[in-house]
Amino acid sequence: MTQANNTFLITFAMISMGFLIKKYGYITEKEGKTLSKFLMHTTFPALMIISTSKVVLKPHLFLVPLLCIVLSVVMMSVARFVFKNRPDHLKGIYMMGAGGYNVGLFGFPLIEGIWGIEAMVFAVMFDIGNAISTFAGVYPSGAYHAHKGTGKIDVKKLIIRIITLPPVTGMIIGLSINAFNIPVPKIGFEFLEILAKANKPLVLLLMGIYLSFELNKSQLKDISKLLIIRYSVGLIAVAAIYLGLEASLIRNVLIVLVVLPLGMTILPFSDELGYDSRISGTMVNVSLVISFVLMWGLVAVLGLV
Repeated sequence: MTQANNTFLITFAMISMGFLIKKYGYITEKEGKTLSKFLMHTTFPALMIISTSKVVLKPHLFLVPLLCIVLSVVMMSVARFVFKNRPDHLKGIYMMGAGGYNVGLFGFPLIEGIWGIEAMVFAVMFDIGNAISTFAGVYPSGAYHAHKGTGKIDVKKLIIRIITLPPVTGMIIGLSINAFNIPVPKIGFEFLEILAKANKPLVLLLMGIYLSFELNKSQLKDISKLLIIRYSVGLIAVAAIYLGLEASLIRNVLIVLVVLPLGMTILPFSDELGYDSRISGTMVNVSLVISFVLMWGLVAVLGLV
């Protein structure tokens, strides 16, 4: 448990550092967006290549991404019902907020810190399902409501955009190397591993830079409903996993994965689709705090280490 506590404390310290250097003017959110773009095109795809190329693809592991997809579908379906009477510019952003998780930016550093590199196989497989949910469900739902009745949805362009996103491309490359036993020079992997190791501290700093407590009170009621949907489904999944699976590494990791916060992708998606970024920012920030406390509590109370 000491290792888990240390991981959470270090994570909290890194996020706090990012928040403080922004608060005192050493860096701005605009510069944070530049850092985010840098990570998206360097460390994040490198991490995806390293992780997916070394995954031992056993049949039962494919149930992990399926779990992620099912949970996203359930949460988005409930959100669609709850917010059915909201105007499209609100319904779209809440639909996007209901699906997808922050696996790569938030989950990876914590999971690796608590359980080590051997636990990353489950996180990576969950993230494969998360990528499918995000780019085949979350983004199209947002695009549909943003352009509803305008005829502006270009399915071909949407598919191309999804495939060419650097993390998705990295995942495809890594899985191809894995599945087809493609030889890669040792120096190539060493280069990628250096980049991948840089992802953890930079991501945690970036999360602190994005952290804001300026809540949009006019939408706080709807945001609260959305978060209740996400964490209710998540805690039901926690109970099912804890009671349904024998004590094991995969059980412990899955319990943490199903209560991860909203995916950070909702921020660039909201900007691109013309939604109110203050709403998406508030949802992300509040969910980060809730998930951090909830994950720490689950690890401690359930003895997951």
